[in-house]
Amino acid sequence: MNMYKVELKNMLKSLIIWTIIMAGIITLFMSMFPSMSTSGMSEIVKTKIDAIPEAMRKSFGLENAVDFSDLLQYFAYCAQYILIGNCIYAAILGINSLIKEESEGTIEFLYAQPISRVKIVMVKMLSTFTILYIFNIIIFLVTMLFFHIFKKEGYEYISQLVFMYKGMFLAQFIFWSIGFALSAIISKVSLATPTALGIFFTSYLLGIFSTIIEKLEWMKYLSPVQYVMPNELLRSKGVIDMSYIIISLIVIIISIVFTFYKYKNKDLKL
Repeated sequence: MNMYKVELKNMLKSLIIWTIIMAGIITLFMSMFPSMSTSGMSEIVKTKIDAIPEAMRKSFGLENAVDFSDLLQYFAYCAQYILIGNCIYAAILGINSLIKEESEGTIEFLYAQPISRVKIVMVKMLSTFTILYIFNIIIFLVTMLFFHIFKKEGYEYISQLVFMYKGMFLAQFIFWSIGFALSAIISKVSLATPTALGIFFTSYLLGIFSTIIEKLEWMKYLSPVQYVMPNELLRSKGVIDMSYIIISLIVIIISIVFTFYKYKNKDLKL
């Protein structure tokens, strides 16, 4: 339990920084809604979007008409960029978790304690998952605040907002687990963040290619972000394709099992 508390304390700074960054992005997007919601601006935006080539519209998630005067539709479009930031943070949390002990030399202290490698991984997973959960709760509450400010009387949004954030959390969970698997392999902390960014943006680009090139549609299964695009979740009322859920569970389980196996048998740099 002491190790768990220490881990939470060590990650508090990054939690505050990432929360401020993502809350700032949400504030930026939502502050533009009042001007976007006017009928004149909506028509101008619609005209401009219609002039964009279809392939580019698909890459920006605009293949289907978006009513920017509707609060939920406007946020669902903006949320795809919030999703990108959240997934990157989740991947960084996972991939930094085990590497830093070797890089900072603290693994020697941990190894001298009556604690198994399995327990080390368990505590690391529990602590990073806790931080990620707290992060999502705060971001969700910030979003709720802006919805409360800008919504019209009687406007229903809570259930739709909840399933959008649930979907986004699933994608984060996937990148978090992949990050942990990589953390059990990589031994240099300097490689952690670049690797996490590389993994995320590679999968993200594959997802974009799958939407604009028909022959590459199968690539959407390699892009967790495509599973839970907020605008798609809004249209489907929170229903995620079962094939996406199955793939997600397989990736998460394999990544977690691999992390335990690899770290238990890894030659640590003491």
